[in-house]
Amino acid sequence: MLTLAVGDLVRRIHDRVPAALADEPDAVHRLRTSVRRLRNVLAAFRRYLDKDATAELRSLLKEWGDVLGRARDLEVRTLDAGATADTAGLGAADRSALLDPLEAAHEQAHAEVVRWTRSKRGQDLARLLDDWAAAPRLDERASRSAKKAARRAVRRQAERTLRSATELTELEKAHELRKAARRLRHTCDAIMRKPVGLLGRRTKDVGATAHQIQSLLGEHRDALLLAAHVRDRANGSAAYDAVVDLCQERALTALADLPAALGELGAPKER
Repeated sequence: MLTLAVGDLVRRIHDRVPAALADEPDAVHRLRTSVRRLRNVLAAFRRYLDKDATAELRSLLKEWGDVLGRARDLEVRTLDAGATADTAGLGAADRSALLDPLEAAHEQAHAEVVRWTRSKRGQDLARLLDDWAAAPRLDERASRSAKKAARRAVRRQAERTLRSATELTELEKAHELRKAARRLRHTCDAIMRKPVGLLGRRTKDVGATAHQIQSLLGEHRDALLLAAHVRDRANGSAAYDAVVDLCQERALTALADLPAALGELGAPKER
């Protein structure tokens, strides 16, 4: 199971690098997501993997993912800022003052993506990924039933997500819940999708619910971060008040749908 899952994810990562380096639309996002998927699968199944070898790979993936994340976050914020400014009817000068710094920061962040990916550390990671795709560093426990391991991984990640939900009191905790839900989703996806193809409808439903939680909290976080950026650029100008109001409305709307999704995740399993 792990050999198939890791090999498939490594292939996706390699396939998505050229478009990301060229900064094609949504390409950095697709590459970042593939990197995150592999990190989360390694984390979810870490008891079946060699500890030291996994730590080395996850560390390099995290470093690359952080670089990709800065570029992607700025790309999203730029797009959100433009759409929200248009909805709020912001004038050309105020719109430019809001978007120009974001566009410049995004260009710099993407340049860093290119630099890191082509650096020695990036090349070391590429070789390490190839090694893992050929032969993941498995622990002796990996010889146990694949279905039992898969069910255990889903259960543990669902429990982790629900624990995170009990601590949802501030933005940082919301971000932790989002990360837990994302790992749960990626775990379910890796198990369900080809070439692995294990487990059934219940796992698919859990993954879909985790995706909903992740999306709602992503919308909430993006809206609040954009509101903070707008306030920083406003310098007391009332011209940006409508933009901030729209951001806050988006954030509240996202949170309003969260309890139902968490309730679905915590519902008893069908027998």
